[in-house]
Amino acid sequence: MTTEKIAYRLVDLCRQGQNALAQVELYDDCIESIESQATRYRKVKGIKKVQRKTAMFYEMAQEIHKYELSDPLIVDDHFCFKLSVDVTVRGLGRVQLEELCVYHVKNSKIVKEEFYYTPNTSAE
Repeated sequence: MTTEKIAYRLVDLCRQGQNALAQVELYDDCIESIESQATRYRKVKGIKKVQRKTAMFYEMAQEIHKYELSDPLIVDDHFCFKLSVDVTVRGLGRVQLEELCVYHVKNSKIVKEEFYYTPNTSAE
């Protein structure tokens, strides 16, 4: 599968709320995931750890008010898109993020994902 096809498939699945299926279908077993903020999940490696990190986000989300992805921008074996999230998180309250999600593809699988964002806890 080409990087372009992977990029559009990931965006399509995530827009449908099928992030777990996207990981099974598109991610390499040795996927590396990097967050821009210092958390215990700042940097994880391996599909099981990445799946757990994603599952924990959804477990902590009381209500997702907005979850929007832009169309992807593809350059060679990399692609990115903008993710806008407005979510009420247990213990934190309402959090709004605009995130740049960057992916690296190798051998028809996503081998690395990086997320760049600055948290904003003030809702409009």
